[in-house]
Amino acid sequence: MTQLFMTHPGPLSAVVQAPLADGLVLRAATEADEAAIAAVLAESFEEEWDTARVRAEFSDASDVPVTWVVEDEQGVLGVASERIMPDTYPDAGYVHYVGVLNRARGRRVGAALTVRCMQGFGDRGLSTTVLETDDFRAPAVVTYLRLGFVPTYRSDEERSAWSALFPTLFAPKR
Repeated sequence: MTQLFMTHPGPLSAVVQAPLADGLVLRAATEADEAAIAAVLAESFEEEWDTARVRAEFSDASDVPVTWVVEDEQGVLGVASERIMPDTYPDAGYVHYVGVLNRARGRRVGAALTVRCMQGFGDRGLSTTVLETDDFRAPAVVTYLRLGFVPTYRSDEERSAWSALFPTLFAPKR
């Protein structure tokens, strides 16, 4: 597994909200959502998440001004947060932990959450957006490319991972 870095060069003012399917609502998360966010992230990333970790990574994190969720009548389907790290990424916002439940995949939930974060960064006066993803998350990579993100090579290992990934993204479906 190789981490891949992507940059959206902007302008963020031109980013248009991705439409959501009927019955889906995008809103700022609250403390009451922490258990649902943990469940989404546990399923999305196949790792341990609980409310304490959600509080540490999102709710109580000084560099995360807002976390966004998409929900339907059954509850939270997806999550992403805006992270601001000026010492590491000057003038850029960092899209932090985009996670979507399996039952909501293909409904553009991840795209809507990512775009909402980008709009938030623009509202904060930032000019670009960055994110990291994994080389095995092909559907997420395709979403980010469609939104205007471009690969940013930080190492030869990343360059090689992108070179191996690109043919699989655009290969004919069997």
